[in-house]
Amino acid sequence: MFASVCSKDDFHHDANRRSTGPSIPALVKIEPGSSTAFPFNLQYRLARIAKYVNGGDWLDLGCADGGYSAGLLDVGAKSVTGVEVEEDRVQAARERHPDIPFHVSDGASIPFTEGSFDGVFMNEVLEHVDNEDETLDDVYRVLRPGGLIIVISPNRWFPFEGHRVQIGRWSSNKPTLIIPWLPRSITNDWVTARNYWPHEMRNKIESRGFTILETGFIMPVLEAYPWMPEAFTKRFRRHITAIDHWPVFRRFGVSNLVIGRRQD
Repeated sequence: MFASVCSKDDFHHDANRRSTGPSIPALVKIEPGSSTAFPFNLQYRLARIAKYVNGGDWLDLGCADGGYSAGLLDVGAKSVTGVEVEEDRVQAARERHPDIPFHVSDGASIPFTEGSFDGVFMNEVLEHVDNEDETLDDVYRVLRPGGLIIVISPNRWFPFEGHRVQIGRWSSNKPTLIIPWLPRSITNDWVTARNYWPHEMRNKIESRGFTILETGFIMPVLEAYPWMPEAFTKRFRRHITAIDHWPVFRRFGVSNLVIGRRQD
């Protein structure tokens, strides 16, 4: 999914600066993720990245129903284009945001020419692609020199698996405790998306030629946890900006955040 079909000679960055990324075992099955564009989550995540979205042409790669595409415009992007492999999601995005161009991709490559964008946003997408290295190479290809990549993907320190889990005949679409902390040699048969230790995701992106500008963690905003007491979730959200900076605790965020720049 979103894997590049271009040869390495098609890329202008120095091949010597790029190395094979950290080896993360392949999953038995990968499934598309659901949208995370709940109102507070959308507001919170965009606030975390807003200082990097300073004008320019942006690609929302894996845009789902377009919530973040519209949000990128709200925080300062000059233009935004959305790309998604699920045709029904693209149709929904076009209906909700008729002024933003949305495109269906076949998942083989990003359907734009080299140097088309100043920034690429991947919100909970990297964990679903067929080949991470090829996808990141394709992102590098469509970025202009100095362009930014912003990646948010699941954090293995967060103790719940947020994607569907299937163990034998038992299956659950609800957050499943402890799964991310178990060895991949056991869980790769059970899960339908990857998750990353913080250093793995940073190293993976850096290995494809990007200079890392910032790493961090994204807190869960608890909009998808209806079983939690409402008083607790409201209090948590009210203080989430401060919680972002709590030592140790912040490492247990639901997702990793990595921001990088194309080097040349």
